[in-house]
Amino acid sequence: MNERCCPCGARLDRSSCVRPLKSPCLRMFMSIRTLKSLSNDQKVCNVCRHSYIKWKSENSEFSAMLDHFENDMLVINDNANSDSYQFMDVQVQTDDSSRLTTVENPTLITNTNHQEGKLQLNATSSSHTKCCVCRENLRDHSVKITSQDRDFIFFSRNIWIPVGARCCSGHLINNLLSKEAVDQIKPFSIRYQELSSSDVQLLLNKAQTLFENGKKRFSFDDPRDLNDDEYCLLTSLSRDNFNDFVQIVSSSTIRPSCNRSIRTAVGIYLCKLRLGISNRLLACMFQIADKRTVSRIINSARQAIVKSFVSDNLGFGHVTREDVIGHHTTTIARELMCGGDSTDTAIIIIDGTYLYIQKSRNNEFQRKTFNLYKKRSLLKPMMIVTTTGYSVACIGPFLSDFNNNDAAIMKDILLRNTDHILSWLKEVIFF
Repeated sequence: MNERCCPCGARLDRSSCVRPLKSPCLRMFMSIRTLKSLSNDQKVCNVCRHSYIKWKSENSEFSAMLDHFENDMLVINDNANSDSYQFMDVQVQTDDSSRLTTVENPTLITNTNHQEGKLQLNATSSSHTKCCVCRENLRDHSVKITSQDRDFIFFSRNIWIPVGARCCSGHLINNLLSKEAVDQIKPFSIRYQELSSSDVQLLLNKAQTLFENGKKRFSFDDPRDLNDDEYCLLTSLSRDNFNDFVQIVSSSTIRPSCNRSIRTAVGIYLCKLRLGISNRLLACMFQIADKRTVSRIINSARQAIVKSFVSDNLGFGHVTREDVIGHHTTTIARELMCGGDSTDTAIIIIDGTYLYIQKSRNNEFQRKTFNLYKKRSLLKPMMIVTTTGYSVACIGPFLSDFNNNDAAIMKDILLRNTDHILSWLKEVIFF
């Protein structure tokens, strides 16, 4: 005998169209719709189920409440047959030197029927008129504390920041609280915070994530982990410049993956350029599975940087001839080369530099890259700069055997019109 849908009475022929009323919210919705008491073993068709989903999407103010209710019901059902309930001992301390009495042994007040509890927590103010960091009156530019900062401060400083608390925009760096702002936060009062079983589970998951991230030797994901000197040492960029650079690269096609974030990919690539260490050592520093994964990360970061950054900052297309003449030519160079009269002559310096590489296993390539003058294997990129040191373009790299001196390389560049150099230089060239 075929079953029928309890709300609309439609015949349920196919098993793919049958859905039991296991969800408490779905069962409540269908009960209100039919004005009947329904059990969880009754069935519903896809049409009625989609009507509930549509109603839920159109009434977003009830969506979070219903999801929270369903999660609590699932936890209650899982713990319904348990014989005992163990409390978690929570200790909250603070380094605040003020006279505020902090919580040493907070009392956990539980409600066994709803699996909820109240914790005594050292909390900041949640006013929309005062900053929770410096406690000054908020100006026009105030922002909400993000959930990432709230979790970080709770687990690192044992200070609870209520949802919706605001701070001055000057305390933020890259949309996160700066290290100075984190150290400045003090508890304002002792707050009784209600936590459901799902909230406790969520806090445990966040604590596990922070613990795993804390074990990493180097991490670019959190701007607070490394100071300005460490950023300069690893990447040759300051922390602010690194954040700006990551923001530019993020506009390209690169996406975060399970192995690394965009910040980590860019950081590893810059560490490779700055330090010149092996991929195996980079994998050890950033706790990555193997050197092949590091190689793929570097390749992804390189492609993203070439697309989003290099084309706008290097090459004859990123700067005009007039800009070089007006802003990147020194007075002494103009006096020596043009007598100070010409205003339409671009003075540039073209010279080959060295890029040292390891000895190759390929005998032919090793012979072509071995430089008799330096007695080492190297490649020769041709740098084109102005008299002020501004880099206009970089062409190459070229092999460094006896056939490729600077004159031969420059002749090849002009004959091939590489990067449309002839249209940029016009007729007069100064070396």
